[in-house]
Order: sequence, then C-alpha cells, then structure tokens
Amino acid sequence: MEPSGNQIIKLPALLVDQIAAGEVVERPSSVVKELIENSLDAGSSLIDVELEDGGKRLIQVTDDGQGIESSQLALALTSHATSKLKVAEDLHRILTLGFRGEALASIAAVATVEIASRTAGEDVAHRVQGSEGTIEIQSPIAMRPGTRVAVKDLFSAVPARRRFLKASSAEVARCSAALKGAALAHPTVGFSLTHDGRTVLKYPADQSLSGRISEVLGSEIGGRMIAVSGDDGVSGWVARPDLQRRNGDGIWTFLNGRPLRDRVLQHAVREGYRGFQIPGQYPVAVVGIELDPGEVDVNVHPSKLEVRFRNREDVHRKIRRAIRSALESAGSVPSLPLEDSALPDLIPAAGHVEMVSSDVNVERVVERGAPFGDPVACADPLITGSREALVERPNLVRDSVRVFQVRDSFLVLEEIDGLRVIDQHALHEKILYEKILVAREQGTLCQGLLVPEPVPLDPDQWSLFVEYKEALAELGLEAEEFGDGVALVRAVPQGFESSDPADLLREILVKFESVRSSGAAPPDLRERLLQTMACKAAVKAGQPLSPEAQEDLIQGREQAFQPWNCPHGRPSELFISWQELERRFDRK
Repeated sequence: MEPSGNQIIKLPALLVDQIAAGEVVERPSSVVKELIENSLDAGSSLIDVELEDGGKRLIQVTDDGQGIESSQLALALTSHATSKLKVAEDLHRILTLGFRGEALASIAAVATVEIASRTAGEDVAHRVQGSEGTIEIQSPIAMRPGTRVAVKDLFSAVPARRRFLKASSAEVARCSAALKGAALAHPTVGFSLTHDGRTVLKYPADQSLSGRISEVLGSEIGGRMIAVSGDDGVSGWVARPDLQRRNGDGIWTFLNGRPLRDRVLQHAVREGYRGFQIPGQYPVAVVGIELDPGEVDVNVHPSKLEVRFRNREDVHRKIRRAIRSALESAGSVPSLPLEDSALPDLIPAAGHVEMVSSDVNVERVVERGAPFGDPVACADPLITGSREALVERPNLVRDSVRVFQVRDSFLVLEEIDGLRVIDQHALHEKILYEKILVAREQGTLCQGLLVPEPVPLDPDQWSLFVEYKEALAELGLEAEEFGDGVALVRAVPQGFESSDPADLLREILVKFESVRSSGAAPPDLRERLLQTMACKAAVKAGQPLSPEAQEDLIQGREQAFQPWNCPHGRPSELFISWQELERRFDRK
C-alpha cells in the first residue's frame, strides 16, 4: 500500500528555524533588540549599532562584554542553545533579558550571521559564520575583548518577508526606538547608532537616569520631569501634567530593566495622571518597577514583548500610587504660552503669594447641606453673587494683591511676581471637590429612597452589576438583584437625590466597564463621583461674581490642596511673570 499524502513528518531543522524567525525576527528593529539584549546580558558598558540600508543590508552590534569562548561560538548559532538557563526551574525566575536560545539561530535561518568574539583570557578573536542552517568556522582576527555580531542581507533566504519591509528611513526610526528603550532602561551603558556611516544617536556611559532622559527625550523635556521613588520598587521620572501628547509614545515602562509596552504598566501610568491631566491626552513618563522574578512570567512570546504578572492589580496600584504621590508633592502651574517659545522657569511655587485667610468660603456649602446637584439652591456668595461684575475696578484682596473678573469667566490676579489668570469654574470645582471629600469622609455616605426603584439592565450592564455591586455600595449606591437582568436601587449617593436612579446606575456601570477591559484593579470610582458632584455645584463660566465672591474664591484657593488643576485634570490657572511680560514688550 502506498503511503497517503497527508502523513505526519518531522520538519527539517532549517524550516523549523525559519518558522521561529517569523515570531522572533519581524524586521531589522527586532534583530537590533535581540542583539542589544545579548550584549547587556554579557555585562557590556559600551554598545555600538551600525546599519546599512535601514538594516536590510547590514546590522552590526559591537560590545565590550565578557565575550564568548572559541569552543562555544558554533554552539551559539544552534537552536535552543543558551548559557542563561540550566534547569527547568530557572524558567520561573528569569534574571536575564534573553533566555530562550532562539534568536541567533532564527536570524541565521533568514540571513547570514557572523559572530566574532574574544574573551579577556584570549589573545585574538575567533569567528564563526552561519547561514541557512550551515555553520562555518572562520579564521581568527584581531579585535578588542568583546563580541561583534554582523547580520547581512536580512531575509535574503525568504524574499517574501523582505518585500514587507518599509523604506530605510522608517526602519531606522524603528531601530532608534529599540535602542532608546534600552538606553533609558540602562543609563550607565553607553550606546551609539550609525546608519550608512552617519551617527544617528550617541549616548555616553555612566549617566544618571535624569541625564539619560535629557539625552534621549531632549533637554526641554528633561528639565520638566519630576522624580518618582518609593519603597515598593517603583522608580523613574514623570513630566509635569501640562506636558502632554496625543498618543502613548511618550510613555516608557520597564520591568526589571526590560523595556516593555505592557498594557497594565501603560494603563497604570495614565491612571496615575488622572485628575492632573486633560482626559484624552497622554503623559510623558519614564517609569520602571522591580519585581521578584518569580512574580512575573516573561516566557509568554518568543519576542519577549509580553509578560504576565502573578498579581497585576498590585503592580498597577504600586505604579499608580507612586506617580500620584510624585505629582501631588511637586504640583504644577503651567506658564502662559506666548507664541511658541518656552518661557523661563520663573513660576513661583504654589501658595507663594500670601493672602488674608477667611472662614467665609466654600465650607458653608458643605456645612449647610445644600443639594450639590442644584447650584442655585446653595446660598453661597460664590454661586449667588451679584449679577454685576467688577471689571472696571479691581477688587483689593491685599495691599499688593488685586483681583478682577473678565468675560464673566476668568479672574485675573495681580501678584507681586506677575499675573495669574484663573478659570473660575475649574478653581471652584477643585475647591468644592476637596471640601466635599472631607465632609463625606465624616458624614453620611448615601440617601435612602422612599420607594426602591427597579432598573432593567442589558446583558453587559447586568454582568458588570453582579460583579461590582459591593463596590457600588461603597460608593453609596445600594442595589440588589431583583430578578434576572433587573437591579433594585434602594439608596443613592448623598448629593444625588435629584438624579434619576436608573441613569445614575448605568452611568457608573460604564465607568466599571473600562476598568474591567483594562485588566487593572478598580480605581477609586467614589473619587470620580465626587468630581461630578463638584462640577455640578461649581460656578459656571459666564457667571458674574460679586466682589465678595471673588475674594472668597481666591481665599479658598489658598486652602485647597492642589488648586492648579480641576478634579478632571484641566489646568485651572496660568501664570506669566513681570519679567517675561516686559521682555515680550521689548522693555528689557
């Protein structure tokens, strides 16, 4: 009987390596990443990367690491041969960047790879060359201790893959990003990148992380960073909230010295900025976390770009809290942008201007128990002030500090060191938020309904309700299951008595949906609820304020913990110094 055409056969070793290369080697930047990781694992202090034709013709990485013994060179090009794992247990405590033993063999299956290496105890460097499954020993050459790996004619063995590569400039940009990630993760190591003989990047060795950030991201960004440190393994630098981006390219995250684009780490950084930055914008941050290797699995994908945390909620919480603590400690008042040039660092610290304190402020809103959902019901001068705004005559808050309202929306504060322009709604919102937060910590959390209200929910909403109903109760929204797909609301958060219970429940469940999809721990939704309450109760843009209301608002600013941002993260004030104003009018 003749064998059938669908028999199971063992694939040739070359084909196996070429299949593996499809996962390990996607483009030149993948090769650069793998070779840099090998150099770092070898203890290198200097790593030089050379490219030709965007890496398509040549990728060469030279380091000054410990080198490879001549007897081991040929083995280095063999599939699943590595010096970084000995027994199966080592796989659960990875301490190196590379460990799979696949990269060099996979690269040699789709290109020509030459390795030249010399250890400190050898007089010359030995060479080996691999291509399409064959390995040849080359003659020794003169070279300093270290290793040089040259990858020539990438994807020459698989032309179809080569056609998917982009233009040389695009491939160089990707290689640059890979090198920048390694440079930020290892600031004490020197790096350089050249393309077709032209130096593209060059970072000296023995830098601090702040110095490396200035080198990689630019001195302008480096000068606006805030240090992040903590006892839970989180460290790095984050930019002030007013320095923001339209995408997440400015977020650099690291795990045990390994650059990662992990969604848990990225989401944690963004959550750390919640309330400090305008929603929809992305921060600039360089943040790393050190974890016990047993608490994370890096053996998820051959490219090692994905990891799995044993306790991802704990990791998320540590990063989020560390960033928030750093931002709270530093504060941030953006300077008034005139034209496109950067202003000098002449911004006084928050609270620099002394003002007369007063007990007549937004505390009265909380103490009287006025409904936050109805600003008109609050008999506070900040809300029910005179309809006649004082624009022509500044209101004197102090002998050297004056304030006046413009366009019924902004307060201009004349200070000793300059002008401070304040968004009255954003500032009042922040003051109310902090006052309400304190009051609610000391008072009743919820208000019971006279008649419990049944709320039909769609399948997605019902799933969220069942999962998070205890968290809802902590927010003051008490509800129970009332048949399949129906929740019975018995109490709503204090201050939301006039809200429709059905709309309120569905609105809060929407917030839980984004939390569950991100894989992070539930954030403080109670905080978000308080933000909504403060927003509803605050004075609005276009609302004239009496002189007393203006004074109360400015004095309330001093008592607020962070008056320079509203609870949602929008800036509430801008500052321009007298020196800058005089410079703009060419008076100096």
